[in-house]
Amino acid sequence: MKLKKLAISLLAIVMIVSFTAPAFAGNATVEVDDGVLFNNRVLIPLRVVSSNLGGDIKWYKEDRFIQIKTKEKEILLAVNFKNARVNDKIITMDSPVLLIGGVTYVSLKFVSQTFGAKLNWDDKSKQATIMLDDQTVVVNVQNDESRITDSLKISQGRLNLLSEKLNETSKLSEIKHIQTYFKPYFTEKLVRSILGGQELQNEWIQYDVPENIVYYTSPTIGTLSQSFVLGNTLTGESHYVYDRNIELVYHEGVWKVNQMKFVYRTIPNLGYDR
Repeated sequence: MKLKKLAISLLAIVMIVSFTAPAFAGNATVEVDDGVLFNNRVLIPLRVVSSNLGGDIKWYKEDRFIQIKTKEKEILLAVNFKNARVNDKIITMDSPVLLIGGVTYVSLKFVSQTFGAKLNWDDKSKQATIMLDDQTVVVNVQNDESRITDSLKISQGRLNLLSEKLNETSKLSEIKHIQTYFKPYFTEKLVRSILGGQELQNEWIQYDVPENIVYYTSPTIGTLSQSFVLGNTLTGESHYVYDRNIELVYHEGVWKVNQMKFVYRTIPNLGYDR
């Protein structure tokens, strides 16, 4: 009798498991801890989020652009640019694609809209939740105060001024006493490099006000990358781009430019005209 009751109980447990298990099949939640907040916009690591939402991603390291393929869409994005190509349509995002510490970041709003996902943002916990079909990605916005506090970060006004002074290096022949003129903005190391014949941008290339985030590797060192579209390739399917990569240092109470390096690359045609 006891054996019969035990058999019935086991059968009941098996039936409960059999009926309840399918409700959880296929559900998956991934938690990501390296989202960032930039100009009051949430940026998320593209590879982690997209790969968990069904996107096939290809990263072109040398030219720093991304191709994402889903069943219905092909998405093209490029570091430092706001425009994205979704199939044959150009979409302007609310923030440029950024490369921060080797990780590519893109607007959370853009990802959710493009993938057709539901989005929830909890301002109190600084946590974003993206839901698509049975997939859920939870993004926690990181706090970078361990690297540098807001009071020590370079102001937008100072950043704009340094960008303008870097633009002026394309017209050195018009500047008297170069070392004295650039001393408030550039380190001695950079001034010496300029006087020693460092590669400088062409006169007709003038970078706009910086939109990108300064990435701080320490409380006294930051990096910034700016891009200029030179024009289309002969086929018109791509753009030639000229990057200016800048290293900033905080010295004696002020931020200065310590190094600059120029890099050419080719990105997909994202609707920019030159």
